[in-house]
Amino acid sequence: MGKIILCRAREAKQPLVVKDIGLKIYTLEELCYFIYNNIYFISIDFFDDDFNSFVEETGQKQLVQIIADLKSRNAGLAQIVVSVLKYVDYYSNEEIEQLSGVLGTLDSRNVYERLKARADTLLENKCYYGAVQNYAKIIEGTYDKSLSGLFYARVYHNMGVAHARMFLYKQSVPYFEEAYKIGQHEESLKCLMAAKRLAMGNNIIESDDASDQEAALKSELEKLADNARYSDTYRHLQQIEKLKEEADITEYNDALTGLLDDWKKQYIKYKS
Repeated sequence: MGKIILCRAREAKQPLVVKDIGLKIYTLEELCYFIYNNIYFISIDFFDDDFNSFVEETGQKQLVQIIADLKSRNAGLAQIVVSVLKYVDYYSNEEIEQLSGVLGTLDSRNVYERLKARADTLLENKCYYGAVQNYAKIIEGTYDKSLSGLFYARVYHNMGVAHARMFLYKQSVPYFEEAYKIGQHEESLKCLMAAKRLAMGNNIIESDDASDQEAALKSELEKLADNARYSDTYRHLQQIEKLKEEADITEYNDALTGLLDDWKKQYIKYKS
């Protein structure tokens, strides 16, 4: 059975919008849930004027003052986060204590590590353009010798994934190549071969002496293409097409418009 959570402050009419992932937050409890579960996504810039306006709208001006005082004393990000969590009292002291290991690294963690954590969160939330922007800051920045090759291999690999999920297969190829060059991981090699095939499309020229890996990948992609007709999206398209065949043009147009609107929303999220 779930538990009932009573909000200590009123709901804001104008939400706090986490721009990178398009998330809208209306209560302090929602705010704490977001911070607690996305701790590496938070930076000192998160506590800006928009944040203050949101908190004030919930009627908790005291929290705004607490954060302002902490900033004036050059308090670290970890101290500000803990102060917010304890003020709202959504999580128990024991639950906050469980974050102690993570919180202890917020002020000392490498900038690139924080950028990668932020980019990984964006990638997971299908905000691919935002992920690309953050991975690019690492790739285009000064090489950090304190970070492992595995770290950079994952950055390049995920950069390739972000491009591929936006159907930019050609652009994803050099990132998968670099990821495999650095990390020598089978996953990166497989993604590299798949990206090359998808980038070439109908122009691909099959080789008689293809490796076993390439042959297996070709078979897997062909199987995925064949199975696409059984997906929910394909079945939905068939249902819409059936409306046209039944001469129900009005319902057909409405269904098609709704589907296009959904695709537009997905695309906008990808590009956010």
